[in-house]
Amino acid sequence: MGALTWAVLGSVAEGAPDSLSLRLFALLIGFAILHMEATRPAEERRRAAHLGGEHIDHTGVWTCAGAFVLPISLVVALVVAIRLRRYFIARKPPGRYLFTTCAILMSVLATQALATATPVHAWIRGVPVPPDKVIAAGAAVLAAFAAYYAGQTVVIGVARGLRGNWEWVSILGDRKENLDLVITLCMGLIAAWASGVAYGLLLFALTGVVIGYTRHTQRIEQLEQERDRLEVDALHDPLTGLANQRGFNPAAALALVADQARRRPTAVMMFDLDRFKQVNSRLGHLGANEVLKALAVILRANVRRDDLVCRWGGEEFTVLLPSTSRVDAWAIAERIRATVEEMRVELTRAAGGRTEQVGGFTISGGIALSPDHGTDLASLQEQADQALAEAKDNGRNQVRITPAFPLPGPRTSREHTLDRP
Repeated sequence: MGALTWAVLGSVAEGAPDSLSLRLFALLIGFAILHMEATRPAEERRRAAHLGGEHIDHTGVWTCAGAFVLPISLVVALVVAIRLRRYFIARKPPGRYLFTTCAILMSVLATQALATATPVHAWIRGVPVPPDKVIAAGAAVLAAFAAYYAGQTVVIGVARGLRGNWEWVSILGDRKENLDLVITLCMGLIAAWASGVAYGLLLFALTGVVIGYTRHTQRIEQLEQERDRLEVDALHDPLTGLANQRGFNPAAALALVADQARRRPTAVMMFDLDRFKQVNSRLGHLGANEVLKALAVILRANVRRDDLVCRWGGEEFTVLLPSTSRVDAWAIAERIRATVEEMRVELTRAAGGRTEQVGGFTISGGIALSPDHGTDLASLQEQADQALAEAKDNGRNQVRITPAFPLPGPRTSREHTLDRP
């Protein structure tokens, strides 16, 4: 609201813009649109990757330039035109986008006020600066940059803080963001000067530089995202999102060592979805994948936050429960088994896109405990796998523990076994 009031009152006080201001406005908005169109596809991807936060928009080159050379009314028109154009690729709710726009407008108005109150505005528009005023003009430029930074970064940072993150990095931005903003403002200052030289012809060359810088930044961010995704994929199963063996084994080994140092038991479970080949035949490959994803969700939902869950391979999963007794491990495994038995998976058929709920799934499990059945991961998994094999041999849809004997309440009799096609 303050930015809008400032814009209205300032525009009324200044009166109609002169012909030079109109020409500079036309140049800046024209090259801003050229810049946005030349970098639009990559900018859409860039914004999609920053859904949870903010990033430096390089159209700040043009809004900063406008703040140095244009009157308030035309500065406001420039910001509004650029932001309206950007809105069509924005991935933010209208309210949040409007808030960001107001923050940009506030920073631009603050920069314009400092530039007008000092020799900077006249200097950039072509008025010679006396030698004894050069240092003062340079200081005024730095003050204008600081105003732009404060008006945008701090306002948005405080908004982040109100959402619950009051860390300094969140409020003021990290080193990479601030460097990007400094480069953007410096190019904005150059654009402001170039707009008044040789009828703005230098802006063609500068726009090429700005487009190249934006594309370079977009490419670097894309490569960083791909690197991060590859790092995650290297340690996680892409279908279920659970850890794979490469991600699970080191963490599991550390958990075992920690429990042994504290003389606490560790439970290792092996689970296998019953008759998975029949599930694959009945539902097809894509349907079977949905079943595995649903099973992964159940496994994660029925263990604690610090427990480790891994897709060991195919339809086989392993779970490590630190600091877990025999009785507690049995209760968790039984809860998982019972939840899978009640599991319903929503599938969309290829012919006609009909959606249906399918069920009839069961799981078998085996449990081994450290130090009773071993002290290293391989030995414990081997013991749990033997218990799993016994559960399969005795009718499936049950959990066995090493050595295989019933605990209070287990389902081991054949009356609880469901033979599914």
